[in-house]
Amino acid sequence: MNIKCYSLMLFAIIFLVGCGNSLHADIKDYKMQMKDVQSEEKKLVKYIDELALDKVDQLIGSEVTDQKKKNLQQKEQAIEKKVLPQLIVYENKMNKVKVDNPEIQDVHDIYINNFDEKKTFINNIHDYISLYNDSIESNEEILGYTQIFEKNKKTSEKYAAAASENKREAKDFNKLSQTINNNNEALKKHVEELMNISETSKRMAFIDIQLIPLINGHIQMLNQMHMTSENTLHLRQAQLEIYYSLISYYKERKTAMQIEEKLRKLPVQTILSKAREIKTVDDKYYQTLKKLEEQN
Repeated sequence: MNIKCYSLMLFAIIFLVGCGNSLHADIKDYKMQMKDVQSEEKKLVKYIDELALDKVDQLIGSEVTDQKKKNLQQKEQAIEKKVLPQLIVYENKMNKVKVDNPEIQDVHDIYINNFDEKKTFINNIHDYISLYNDSIESNEEILGYTQIFEKNKKTSEKYAAAASENKREAKDFNKLSQTINNNNEALKKHVEELMNISETSKRMAFIDIQLIPLINGHIQMLNQMHMTSENTLHLRQAQLEIYYSLISYYKERKTAMQIEEKLRKLPVQTILSKAREIKTVDDKYYQTLKKLEEQN
């Protein structure tokens, strides 16, 4: 009986030693595979550090200078040319790691989850900076269309003054000015209605369904009017240019609304705070791997 017990104990010890040696070998193999992965990770971290994300919040204030705009564009380009391609290389290396031991797989799963956090962070910061740059560009477009509108308005007023002083143009001028005034009243009502709509999707729909078709109708109306007086013809052309600039303006306003809506869904301070957390996100992974090694 004692011999049997001794044999069983000896077998158990040999089995446990064998298991320990097997785990040790598996960990060694795993760490060798992870060297390439961690090498690519270091490159990624280097590129992220070069972005100086701790200073991004200084670039996204209300006042946008040419230097701020340039810096943000450079960061977007750096993410697209360096960070995102390196993220793909890093992910591909990680996906090639083969793990057969379930205990090591549990540890590796921590690393995979950490990678997903890093990937989400990178995509979020890229989306935000890209959208912010789009927002700057869109606002510049809006400003440009506003300036075109003001220029055409002055031209329109100049020809209106000239036509009103010429008795031979009275008939054409009165007919055209009455049409323009009626159009302006209709446009004013629609713009006021737009301003009272708070929901972004409804505002965008109103621009598409109500406002732009209204302006197109005004363009068609003016084009169908028959007139021969020189100043009145110039007035009509200037007014048509006003309508064209308004259409471009409101189309760009719609684009700006879409961008702002997307930006609202990306809380920048929360995203930027992740930049600090990402540097320590793998601490738990290394601690868990170390504990597993110490079991031998």
